[in-house]
Amino acid sequence: MQLKIDVRSIEWWFWAVTLAFIVAALSGWTRGFDTMIVLRLVQTVFFGIRTGSAFSFSSQVRIVYFAYTLLGLWEAGRVYCYALLAVGTVMVVLFDRCGIALVLKLMPWNKGAENAQCKLPGK
Repeated sequence: MQLKIDVRSIEWWFWAVTLAFIVAALSGWTRGFDTMIVLRLVQTVFFGIRTGSAFSFSSQVRIVYFAYTLLGLWEAGRVYCYALLAVGTVMVVLFDRCGIALVLKLMPWNKGAENAQCKLPGK
């Protein structure tokens, strides 16, 4: 796997800042969880507006990620939820690979969706 860091891309910056807040939250800054939820909501809305549809592939990835972020509101599972999000976000930030995109790509309503923001292995 090759590093693919694109600091000129707003998408990359959204993911990088998200990762920073996840790490801060998991390191003990409890406000980081709330900040991350707000950041993910902003990114979800931003990309919904940018793509012109909540049903675009890029928006779908962000909606699923945001929904999983909301699982962090459940205190008992928060650390596990955010640890999993951290691993996935590291993959997006460093390697431009996204597990959510991989799963969504397999959904019947996404057949032929080639405009994925998060690249898939081998593509």
